[in-house]
Amino acid sequence: MAVAVVLFHCNVEWIYNVAVSGVTFFFISSTFLLAMRHQFARLTAGEYRHFVLSHASRIYPLHWLGLALLIALALFFTGEPINWRATALSALLLHSWSPVHDVHYGLNPVAWYLCALLFCYLIYPLMAHWLGRWRLRYKVILAILLAIILGTILLPLDIPHREAVFVNPLSHVLDITVGLSLIHLYHILKARFPHVSYRTATVAEALALLSLATVIAVNMSTTWIRPWEDVIIWLLPQGAILIVLAWLGGQEGAIGRVLLCKPLQWLGSISFEVYVLQFAAFQIFGYVISPLAYHFDLQLYGLVEWFALPVLLPLAWAVNRWFTRPVNAYFKQQFASRPNVEN
Repeated sequence: MAVAVVLFHCNVEWIYNVAVSGVTFFFISSTFLLAMRHQFARLTAGEYRHFVLSHASRIYPLHWLGLALLIALALFFTGEPINWRATALSALLLHSWSPVHDVHYGLNPVAWYLCALLFCYLIYPLMAHWLGRWRLRYKVILAILLAIILGTILLPLDIPHREAVFVNPLSHVLDITVGLSLIHLYHILKARFPHVSYRTATVAEALALLSLATVIAVNMSTTWIRPWEDVIIWLLPQGAILIVLAWLGGQEGAIGRVLLCKPLQWLGSISFEVYVLQFAAFQIFGYVISPLAYHFDLQLYGLVEWFALPVLLPLAWAVNRWFTRPVNAYFKQQFASRPNVEN
């Protein structure tokens, strides 16, 4: 799904629905995975501080590296003036709170997601502690109410203003609520159906993916559900995919086994770098590789959809190998040296 987002930003228009729905998947799966390890049945100030700092340390270093790379490329190659105020807000991951397009997208347009993700880390312990004791039906009712509120806000707005609402971190409280509902459902499924046959698992996986394909097909063939793209239509199929794949963990069907192949696991391991560094890769291709190829009579200008991934994947791997892993290991060691306050 991260690759789908990259291809959409390369103007591969047919993958638009997968890319947009993938962003929804990022948020609900982040909450779901957090809830697998951090339930926060009890919550102290020390636990909250430790959780937020340890998770923020996984976002900021890579974000700053990607931002620095884009600043360097802009200064050396484009010559265009940099909006330093917007860039400062972006560096602090405060920029997607702004309704101004050039601010909340800024120098690295995909960094709005990091700002929203940081907000999710800030409020997740509180929501997990608060909603953890709720019954599933009440969590679902809350998610529906939040969807109605968000839909009421979004429906009368035009595209630029809808985007400003969508990138605003507050709009993703809905995703957190859905993620917490899904983890509740996951535990119910695991308890009631602990063992699943290969055939049943394959059918469940296929039906989950079919639900997404159906919504995409309907959205492409009609306009009546498009006003709800930013609200609920992607939550349902992406939630189905997430819950099925998690429920079948360890007893995958045919599709799950394909997803476990080593090349896709490798791609998954660098997917965060793929997402964050994609616009830097576009700039490297446009201002470094294309001019260099032109000297050898190779015309690559404007072919970013064909060459973005060959540039981006090695870049993402190198950053993951020599930057993200050492930095994460350093912070992990720092937090491990403190008293263990996580539950």
